[in-house]
Amino acid sequence: MQSLTQLEKWNFAEKDKEFTRNILDEWYSGSTLSSVLQQWEEQNNKYLPSEKVPLNILCYNVEGWGTRYLEVVDLVYKIDASISVLTEVGELWNKFTIPNFNTFHQQGTNRSGGVCVSVGKHLRATQIQLEIENTVIVDVFNLSDPIRIIGIYWPQGQGRNLDDLSPYITQETIITGDFNASLEEWNSTASDKRGKILKEWIEKNNLTYIPSSSHSSKRSKRNIDLTFSNIDGINAETMFFGTSDHWPIVAHL
Repeated sequence: MQSLTQLEKWNFAEKDKEFTRNILDEWYSGSTLSSVLQQWEEQNNKYLPSEKVPLNILCYNVEGWGTRYLEVVDLVYKIDASISVLTEVGELWNKFTIPNFNTFHQQGTNRSGGVCVSVGKHLRATQIQLEIENTVIVDVFNLSDPIRIIGIYWPQGQGRNLDDLSPYITQETIITGDFNASLEEWNSTASDKRGKILKEWIEKNNLTYIPSSSHSSKRSKRNIDLTFSNIDGINAETMFFGTSDHWPIVAHL
């Protein structure tokens, strides 16, 4: 092989010759450029350390996707959100998409309901199929550890058996969405029946409430957009942004 002959003439050190021979062998043995590049990528990944990359997760009741598409896209890129849980998206959820994101949807109990989970295309995401309205479950990979995102919209008047979700809670789970549930210790001015039921279920499933910096409802001082997880080190903040009747919440992992 001419390239190997030239390698001898250049008088490289023996270890450099061996390294170059391996590269050339892979290059000439590969059937296509794509297969060679994939082989090199897999080889390099063996030596990459596991690195924890910061992750921002947006939770926002958009109160109709069709009317707030542009502001949501603006917010996603403004806060560098890799994952967005959008509730009360309505019937127009598929009319517009967030550029460079894959979106997973579950219909709601009425025309204004429904949930979308959008995941940046730099991450690999798989939707878990289930028949629970207003609920989307997505497993997200290409992180230091895979995580499970459960996005929920629980409108007033809708019955929901929270125990239906218990089998879907894994070791690295984040549950977020609009629960329409109030609890004083979760930054609302008063507690309601749904909040107490939700707290009992959260504790039974070894999840922790992630406090945000302010209440999420613009109509009252109720904090009804909530985040729970069994992952350590998550914090959240309320974003005073947008024209919905809810403030967005951003969780930082």
